[in-house]
Amino acid sequence: MGILSSLFAGVSGLNANGTALSVIGNNIANLSTVGFKGSKATFADLISSSISGGSGAIQTGIGVALTSVQGNFSQGSLATSSNVLDLAIDGNGFFIVEDSQGGTFYSRAGLFRLDKNNNVVDPTGFKLQGFLADTTGTITGTIGDIALPSTTASPRATTTALVAANLNSATTPTGVRGNIVASAASVTTTAAGNNSFNVNLNGDGVRTITVANGLTGSALATAIQNAVRALIPNDPFKAAAYTGFTASVNASNVFTFTSGITGTTNNSTTGTGTVVVTANGGDTLAANLNMLTPTSTTGTDFLLSDPPATSDFSTSMTVFDSLGNSHLLTTYFTKIGANSWNYNVVAAASDVVTANYHTGNIDTTLGIVKVGSGTLTFGTNGTLDRESPVIRYDTGTLAGTAGTTPGQLQIDFNGATQDQLIVMNYGTSVTTDGGAGLDGTTQFGSTSALVQQTQDGFAAGSLQAFSVDANGTISGRFSNGQLRALAQVVLARFPDPIGLTRTGKNTFAQSGNSGQPVTGTPDSAGLGRVLSNSLELSNVDLGESFIDMIAAQRGFQANSRVITTSDEILQELVNLKR
Repeated sequence: MGILSSLFAGVSGLNANGTALSVIGNNIANLSTVGFKGSKATFADLISSSISGGSGAIQTGIGVALTSVQGNFSQGSLATSSNVLDLAIDGNGFFIVEDSQGGTFYSRAGLFRLDKNNNVVDPTGFKLQGFLADTTGTITGTIGDIALPSTTASPRATTTALVAANLNSATTPTGVRGNIVASAASVTTTAAGNNSFNVNLNGDGVRTITVANGLTGSALATAIQNAVRALIPNDPFKAAAYTGFTASVNASNVFTFTSGITGTTNNSTTGTGTVVVTANGGDTLAANLNMLTPTSTTGTDFLLSDPPATSDFSTSMTVFDSLGNSHLLTTYFTKIGANSWNYNVVAAASDVVTANYHTGNIDTTLGIVKVGSGTLTFGTNGTLDRESPVIRYDTGTLAGTAGTTPGQLQIDFNGATQDQLIVMNYGTSVTTDGGAGLDGTTQFGSTSALVQQTQDGFAAGSLQAFSVDANGTISGRFSNGQLRALAQVVLARFPDPIGLTRTGKNTFAQSGNSGQPVTGTPDSAGLGRVLSNSLELSNVDLGESFIDMIAAQRGFQANSRVITTSDEILQELVNLKR
């Protein structure tokens, strides 16, 4: 019986070592297979019986049996490639792919390409899975087939435009300051009932000033000037009208009062470019100064008929409407007084619905339309202090309509959604925004110049190229200059990857031994990073495989000798009968 057992043991050895050679041969055959993970056959001895003896149990074996073929999931070497969709996982994890029937498989082979439907697929047509992105480029939590867009990407209308510039503080105010000149000479000396009058600067409201008694000539002019400059404006954007106010008298005793700003501020529709003096009740000073019927000059600043000559600095920006059409907006800055600047935004007449704009806001010769205007004021340290609401002109009135949001334009572009709102952001102003006033437009003593200019709109565009970062995010670069996330590769890891079932075509399937997959983004939660333009090579060690092959060969040979030797002994046993 023992001799027959040796035969069976030899046969099991042949089978075991033959299987080992098969595993080794499969490893060597896949030496150049991208993402291939090698295997190793493991064995265990077989026990046929246990016989009790005086010195303990006597156990005999009947050979060897294959217990498992274990996968080796160590990291393979990485090689570079010219295909951006060649992806390698550096670390733990598997790509998730799906077949045409929706079956889910897992792979380390990152050989991907685009199919005819722009799906990202492997060489067998299995679709790569990932977290999908919405139309704004935000990655969502939805996992699905990764596909790159082949149609035109939708445009985005401009909603915000940043203009960061320096406006030269040394600039002389441009335009005419409103003033009044007395209708006749005055030799009055102030006294009770002859020492006050009312003044209204640039439509800021009637204010009463009072000077001391016993003043005449230049002393009276100085007292009036100081009294006006000491007033607090009702409208803070008109502060320069007061601080820059002048009162003078010539050798003929003719008084002149002049506002501190040119034209009018663009922060509201109620401003004027005038200086108005009225009597304060029964007080006679206004009459005695001959200021009740003076010669009046209305102040002016920006003129649509000649923007360059009536402004001190300008900058142009391209914005986009709801259809993705581009429009050039030019902003003209005009200094109107100390630390005070008006800005006027002009568009081409061919770009807007001119029927919605008053003819006074259209210059047909230059082909331009004034679409908005506002006022900026600065602190004495050059910081942006206040930003006014914008006056919009698409209401068909000459004066326009004052908005409620600082810097917010409203424009009617041809053929697009009407009343498009565009916020002109000049920085975080000190008083209006509660900021530092230094991150946008400033007023320092250097040449007026543009520092930075951006806007958030863009035209329609088509996908031109794409890239994949280490987090697995696939980003597309469009013809309109936009860079947008299209999807993010999702990876899976298993508690026991050795328990995965090999399904061929460089793929694995989940099994009861592998455990449930844990999915996530690359380079997080124990998952490796994704490298683009790279491939993970087979992790088969050829030298180690040759050594294992030699061992298996010698084992096979030795077991065959066991069989031949057992056969010879049995032959001798049979010959005993002769």
